[in-house]
Amino acid sequence: MKPMNGFWNPGVFWSFLSAFLWATVYVATRWLMRGEEAKIDPVTLSLLRFGLGGILLFCFCLAGNRKALFALSRRDYLQVALLSQFSFVGMSVFLFWGQRYTTAINSSMIMSSAPVLTILLGLFIGEKISLRQGIGMAVGTLGCMMVIGVVTEQGLAYSPASFRGDLLVLVSALSWSIASVYAKKIVTPENDLAVTVWSMLFASLSLLVITCFRLDSVTLPNSGTIWGLLLYLAVFPTALGFYAWNAAMGRISLNLVTIMQYLTPIMTILMAWAFLGESLCAFEILGAALVIAGIGYSSFPKRRKE
Repeated sequence: MKPMNGFWNPGVFWSFLSAFLWATVYVATRWLMRGEEAKIDPVTLSLLRFGLGGILLFCFCLAGNRKALFALSRRDYLQVALLSQFSFVGMSVFLFWGQRYTTAINSSMIMSSAPVLTILLGLFIGEKISLRQGIGMAVGTLGCMMVIGVVTEQGLAYSPASFRGDLLVLVSALSWSIASVYAKKIVTPENDLAVTVWSMLFASLSLLVITCFRLDSVTLPNSGTIWGLLLYLAVFPTALGFYAWNAAMGRISLNLVTIMQYLTPIMTILMAWAFLGESLCAFEILGAALVIAGIGYSSFPKRRKE
């Protein structure tokens, strides 16, 4: 039986689920990190998110699929440890740090540049870009630039007030792109769960070491609301969200996984408007529409004659 293509592949479901869950991260962490009086610092937030998420997923694996959890070779563990430094440590710390200074919408739109970087980096591991995907990525990227920028008499410009945060989020996007390319060499349908668990645990260990060297600047949660939000981040966007991403990586092409991630900023826009009061002007709405158009054009396979 031939594998399913397009949107009829289970890998696409997992990719969509991860995109939706990650959209909630931008809104939740913007609320936690907003302004100089942030409710928690970026490293501690990353440590608690991946530490709690990794432990929960580890316990789940022990109860249901213990053999798969410890099926990795010594070389695999070393590769996963390296992967975690890009996929979780670098991506998370720079993203949360940047969200002190820029909006949830800007953060999600900048992170949506990661698919462009990922597909370009994917060329080095043998991935190919079709003309349809190239056009779709170009349209989506243009849309992202329109959402982030502001219209002035001189043309499209970018706010100096949020430039620092935007730059930090861009570093996060680059870290995630490197992780995406590297993960394609490691993740399979047989080890996707184990890779997710050990990546979180290795990342948590690195973040714990960093925390020990900066105890004087650690900001811990001080209310039940913050702890509840951290628990949500650990269970859903982290444990379930990253498992879904790895499951998609093992079942569909790198290009399709990354293109599907363009749905995240669109869902973030709606959530940020509803919960944070962030909004878009007509020019930015047009940019968001271009992002959706880029996804649709790139993702749906071209019809062929039988």
